[in-house]
Amino acid sequence: MKLNKLLRALDKSALEHRVYIPHGVCADDIELSDLVCDSRKAGNGVIFAATKGGHVDAHDFIPKAAEAGTPVALCERASEVEIPQIICPDVRAAMGYVASVLYGEPSKKMTMIALTGTNCKTTSTFMTQDIMNAAGVKCGLIGTIQYDDGRDIEEAEHTTPEGCDIQRLLARMAANGCGACVMEASSHSIVQGRINGLCYDRAGFTNLTPEHLDFHGDMEHYFSAKKKLFDSYMKNNWKACINIDDEYGRRLSRECGRRAVTYSVSDESADFFASVKGITADGLELEVKTPESQKKERTTLPLFGTYNVSNALQALSLSWSVGVSAHTALSALAGMRQVPGRLERYRFDNGVYCVIDFAHTDDGMEKALSAVRPICKGKLIVVFGAGGDRDRAKRPRMGEVASRIGDFVVVTSDNPRSEEPLAIMADIEPGVKKHERPYVMISDRRSAVYDALDRAKENDIVVIAGRGPETHQILKDGPIKLVDKEIMADWCALRGRKVL
Repeated sequence: MKLNKLLRALDKSALEHRVYIPHGVCADDIELSDLVCDSRKAGNGVIFAATKGGHVDAHDFIPKAAEAGTPVALCERASEVEIPQIICPDVRAAMGYVASVLYGEPSKKMTMIALTGTNCKTTSTFMTQDIMNAAGVKCGLIGTIQYDDGRDIEEAEHTTPEGCDIQRLLARMAANGCGACVMEASSHSIVQGRINGLCYDRAGFTNLTPEHLDFHGDMEHYFSAKKKLFDSYMKNNWKACINIDDEYGRRLSRECGRRAVTYSVSDESADFFASVKGITADGLELEVKTPESQKKERTTLPLFGTYNVSNALQALSLSWSVGVSAHTALSALAGMRQVPGRLERYRFDNGVYCVIDFAHTDDGMEKALSAVRPICKGKLIVVFGAGGDRDRAKRPRMGEVASRIGDFVVVTSDNPRSEEPLAIMADIEPGVKKHERPYVMISDRRSAVYDALDRAKENDIVVIAGRGPETHQILKDGPIKLVDKEIMADWCALRGRKVL
């Protein structure tokens, strides 16, 4: 795209900006193909967006980007570098607008579905993607674990990427034949304007619990951040699929009025309702009511945890609202893949189960262990740690939950960051001691997992909690490659065990 065409489009947009073109430079001669906020990726045809972070002001890197060949800067103050500049009050909030124009407004070419809420977004996005694909609508995904552009899958850096990265991903999805995209919309991204330039057909609200209050201040501001998604980023004829088992969900449903599609596991008057009829090692047996029929349909969900029933209803209601039959959606859920690091389960040839979960708070630990406990016929062995440079108060609470629900506890290291692993473990230990459960303290995570798996006998379940699908452990000296699933696989190879 030529710079002059981009500028004409921005003049018609909501973006507040002004433009500087150096003397002798012709906007008709500048061809643009990309936008980045990392100066190391700057180059010919690439706009460099000078974002400001907590420790770095990328305006300082505009000269370096220009030397690399970048022809245009997106910035908040004029630079002395003699290249064209698009100057605006907030670069981070502007990137989505600029990139959307640059990439041909890809969100208008697909059915756009957003998921927001404190918990359960990740699982619900995977479920929704599986349903859409099963219904014949190729669906991309942007979320905490991975980005899927319909052809390639890459590890996610952020739950909701920067605005320029979102638009680039969407452009790839459109080029790869995706008819839909489902993505997580974090409260940080909404407040910071990272989803600017996007409009959604559907949005789902899972729940709201105390988290990120260091950023939002209090629950009211947190809720307002989530609600902004529905107030400011929706297309015409939009709908919201809302969990009315959550108090903030009920409030949002009232405010959305007739646009709300509701789901619940406690209120049978909701548009979508489900109850658990049985729990086995293979998953949940459900009875589901949908708007298609007053007759309830029986189905299975190959997941643990009754909270996954709500996740399934979220995905079911979203897909149904865009035209997928409830029967097709339920069939897709019955055969869905495992979500990496979300109660991801494996059974060994010695009758032992291993479950890998991302639970890294006391609330998350409570939910994960409570999901596994009912189907555990033997001992429940829990391996976990706590992150360094994070909320210290939760450490003993996590220990208390692990020892209250589990039968044996292995306290280990998570992502210690700048802290000493042993000091973090010492903070966990008082909580473990509140219940008379045997436990060990093993700081090396690989050794801790091996110890737990070695202890397990037939019908025992080992839960490895805290890191889920994370690929690197963050230490004081930097990250090292460490994946819980790979540790499990290495143990199997060493002990001659097979995963069935």
